[in-house]
Amino acid sequence: MTEIYFDELRLIVIRHIREIEALGPENQSTEWYLLKYLNRITKNALLPATPGRMENCMRGFIRFYVDNIDEQSLLGERCRNIYAVYKKTLRSTREEN
Repeated sequence: MTEIYFDELRLIVIRHIREIEALGPENQSTEWYLLKYLNRITKNALLPATPGRMENCMRGFIRFYVDNIDEQSLLGERCRNIYAVYKKTLRSTREEN
């Protein structure tokens, strides 16, 4: 199975995690749940990740975004940015092969 290096995605997600944590989100808030999804992304992006594992992780993240976050908000902008980097990584890997 193909392995993909999601180093750039992981660094960007870690930056967003730190910025959200600095705001001190309340327990069980939208930001708190978003942090759970972002931490899952960073965990799955470690090492060369398989496309299937990351796809499942990103699918859950996008579902959470669509269901719970206003796309015009700062959190919505963060989510779109993370997803754009994810897609860019996939495209660049396909182009290399």
